[in-house]
Amino acid sequence: MPKTTNFLVGLDLGTSETRCVVGLEEQGRIRYVSYGAARSGGWKKGVIVDQDPVVQSIEQAVAEAESNGGLTIDSAVVGVGATVASAASRGAVSVVGRPEGIERADVNEAVKAANRAQLGDDRMLLQAVPLEFLVDGQDGIRNPLGMSGRRLEAQVRLITASTQAHMNLTTVVNRAGIVVEETIFEPFAGALATISEQERQIGVAVADVGAGSTDLIAYLEDQLRVAASIPIGGDHFIRDVSYGLKTSEPDAARIIEQYGCAVADMTAGNSVIEVPSAGAERMLREASRRGLNDILESRAEEMFVYVEQELERAGVNGQLIAGLVLTGGVAKMTGLADMAERVLHASVRIGLPAPLYELPEALDQPEWTAAIGLLLYAERLRRHRQEERESMTAWLRNIFRS
Repeated sequence: MPKTTNFLVGLDLGTSETRCVVGLEEQGRIRYVSYGAARSGGWKKGVIVDQDPVVQSIEQAVAEAESNGGLTIDSAVVGVGATVASAASRGAVSVVGRPEGIERADVNEAVKAANRAQLGDDRMLLQAVPLEFLVDGQDGIRNPLGMSGRRLEAQVRLITASTQAHMNLTTVVNRAGIVVEETIFEPFAGALATISEQERQIGVAVADVGAGSTDLIAYLEDQLRVAASIPIGGDHFIRDVSYGLKTSEPDAARIIEQYGCAVADMTAGNSVIEVPSAGAERMLREASRRGLNDILESRAEEMFVYVEQELERAGVNGQLIAGLVLTGGVAKMTGLADMAERVLHASVRIGLPAPLYELPEALDQPEWTAAIGLLLYAERLRRHRQEERESMTAWLRNIFRS
């Protein structure tokens, strides 16, 4: 089997399912190669609590992708969520004595200076996203290269994660025989796969609604304004229905999929549904479908109120002209987008992944958005590293020539 030297791999470790997508860059476009998926376990509230079932799930999903594509996977870009938070930071460097203006090295040093914020023993830096630069106090500069000045400042948004949770995540991937190329906040992957540069400019948010949590990012004027994790996901809907209808969680999940709606007023008439009892005999009894959807509506409204609060805290609520994009498996719940529109007073759409060349219809679903976005990020990461190697090679060549 061929190795993954030229293959791009995105690995999405979900609370309920692990997904793996493999692609290949050909003639300036990314072609789909294969995928694999497996049920997952060992998670609680988006955090690993038992490594063994997570490792097993990764091994199964990767093995399926290898079998489908006739290849061997040895590395991947992996998504992170649940424990993520963000904060703004600034760093500055002196650029006195630059006859040709500010250089790339100066920009890199300013960003590095901004990255040196005190994170605390329990937090680690996941990503640093430059927002803007200031030259001698002049703000709003997107690209300072070639400009003259004495002092260069970088304003950066730092994305941090729980050190312990991140360590556990990389450990389970390594135990499954996969090298972690890089980890990124999953909504970044969702954004790569679903939104355009124009939407980032006029204002847009992406909410990845998974089983364990809802991970959120928002852009305005092409700047990252929000990166947060909300502790409500699909499992909370399932537990609420399980408790409210006195049935098992697997049956609650099936009932939500078949009859659930996040807006109770959309329920037709006084219809009833059959609900298995939680006991061993699983006796069927009737329950109000409106009662089921009242439960779902209450939890969905709470979830989007949290989203609204995060947007309000960042000062962008009401300014996102492109609205909200919902991704993740829970995004397909009937009425969820309607509830989001009701709470946020904004347009809402379901985000489908970017149309990779030869992508099968089975993957054209919101639950595959993160995995495909991670694959797209893997291509961007590889291109960036190649540019760095070429730049270093050119620098060394000039040194030897001189």
